[in-house]
Amino acid sequence: MRKIRTLLVLFGLIFISTISFAQEEIDYLSYFPKVKYNARVAASNTSDDGTSFEKIVIDGFDSRVPFYVIKPEINKTNKFVILLHGITGSKENWVNPTSSLSTKYVKLKDSLVSIGYNVIMPDAKYHGERSYEADFASPISFFSTQDVQKIHNLWSTSVKDVRVIMDYMQSLSKEERITFDVVGYSMGGLMAVYLNSVDDRLKRIVVCVAPLGSTIKAGMSLGLNEENAKKVGEHFSSEIYAPLQKAPITLLMGTKDSWYTEKEAQDFYNNIEIKAKTLKFYESGHYLPEEFISDVIKSLNKK
Repeated sequence: MRKIRTLLVLFGLIFISTISFAQEEIDYLSYFPKVKYNARVAASNTSDDGTSFEKIVIDGFDSRVPFYVIKPEINKTNKFVILLHGITGSKENWVNPTSSLSTKYVKLKDSLVSIGYNVIMPDAKYHGERSYEADFASPISFFSTQDVQKIHNLWSTSVKDVRVIMDYMQSLSKEERITFDVVGYSMGGLMAVYLNSVDDRLKRIVVCVAPLGSTIKAGMSLGLNEENAKKVGEHFSSEIYAPLQKAPITLLMGTKDSWYTEKEAQDFYNNIEIKAKTLKFYESGHYLPEEFISDVIKSLNKK
């Protein structure tokens, strides 16, 4: 009887410590909702088919945040999809096809708008029009210069900024409930995972080729020393967040992606505790075939 009691106490302590650790990560991504956003519509236009485009700038978590909003005139809905770009990318990637990957970004965005979704595209911290926040240095350089603080800010602040953007969009639709889906590619996919661990407002998320492998290995491959790679991993290792996922999640991954192995992606999927989850592999590397566009849409439209 004493042994059973001891085991129960031990399991209880392990459970409590696990919950406490998870809570620390959620707290790390928490923020205080704003009363004022100091919003400014910096640009706007409407196309011949009635689709509206706006560039909006608001006060984010710790700086001004620019983002695009595209709304279709036809098939208007209250559904929003937030599109999150990869590292060194920007919101422009979803609008102007400057590379083979960006061309797929644009096709995905256009497809979503054509079936009635409103689309939101922000710049992550230190990216695009926000590159001035790092004195115009490439975010990749943070790793070789061992700038752990900027790496932490990149992940955590970008997630908080998306939450502020959702707050702002809700403030414009006080009488109508709006829904938010998130689609993230690469770095944006990992940010979607973080966001889905802390915010209850998401309806569905789609994670494309997120670096779900070893954070230490990935950090060191980009130039971090082992000590600093471990520091980053303490808060942002993807395995921490798998059991914290809230909204239904779809993982679209490549079998030949150098940022993770099939096993690492499968392990992440297996550790997601909610039942509404899907994992699909493509025979590709980090650049998914165009087929992923229709798979994203199918995932968002699941009942």
